[in-house]
This record gives sequence, structure tokens and C-alpha cells, in this order.
Amino acid sequence: MLAGAPPDPRQTTPQGDWTPFNSEIEFKVADLLYHRAQLSASNIDAIMDLWVESLAEYDAPAPFNSHEELYDAIDSCALGDIPWQCLVTAVPEDVNEHSPVWLQKGYEVWYRDPNAVVTAMLENPDFDGQFDLRPYIDLDASGKRQWNNLMSGNLPWRRCVSP
Repeated sequence: MLAGAPPDPRQTTPQGDWTPFNSEIEFKVADLLYHRAQLSASNIDAIMDLWVESLAEYDAPAPFNSHEELYDAIDSCALGDIPWQCLVTAVPEDVNEHSPVWLQKGYEVWYRDPNAVVTAMLENPDFDGQFDLRPYIDLDASGKRQWNNLMSGNLPWRRCVSP
């Protein structure tokens, strides 16, 4: 895309398309179990087992057969075209057996470029008018500074043209 050119038109999903889920019910079940209730894998499996058992006489399937199937559906969701990146931490050279356990091993941290994510959000017409982009300083009743989001930080406040 050329600088200054309008963004490509957004592709809208047809009404009733719950891809990668097979139905709105599957989406709602995944949202409830994984996002809202944050159930463990074993509890998700227990619920799915009960669901399958309750539908056996009707020869109808449950939304998911296991937590793996639920996780696979969630992981296959398309969340834009911003690629995932992986940061692999290394174990510091001065670590010994007396160091904390978490420091004795490396980790993979998967993320999407925050600048690209914020840019995509700001370009999304679904969020039009939903962001207050003005920097501010938030004080509690006793006058103590509260830090609760990006725009309440020092950098936006110092960089603004007018508060």
C-alpha cells in the first residue's frame, strides 16, 4: 500500500459465519469455558463427557469432544494478518543450582508486534469513536497517581500538543 493511500477495504464476514466454529453455540461454549470461566483442561473434558452422555440417546454430538478439540478451534481463529513472533530467553551464564528455578531454564514468549496491533485497532472502523486518545493523569481521592492504561502514562502526557 502506498503512503497516503486509503487502506484496502475490509472483508466482512457474512451474517451467521462463526468460522472456525461450526455454530454460534460452539463459539459461545468456547468463550464461556475458556475465556470467561477459564476452566482447566480436565474440567472442560468432564463437562464435554457429561454433554456427550446427555445427548447419546438423541445421537447428537456435543460441541467439542475434548479440551484439545476446543483449543484447536480457538487456535485456528484468524485474528488479522499480523504475524506471531517468538522471543526465546536464554539462561544467564552466572546461574547456578542456588538460583531460583525459573531462572535456570529458557522460555518461549509468543507475541504480535504491539505497534502493528495498535495500528490495526486504530484503523478498524468497528472501533471508530471507541478510543479516547487524549493523555491524562488519573488521581485517586487522596491525590495519589493511578496508572491504569497507556494514555495515563508519562510518555503520552509529555508528548501531547495540548492536554
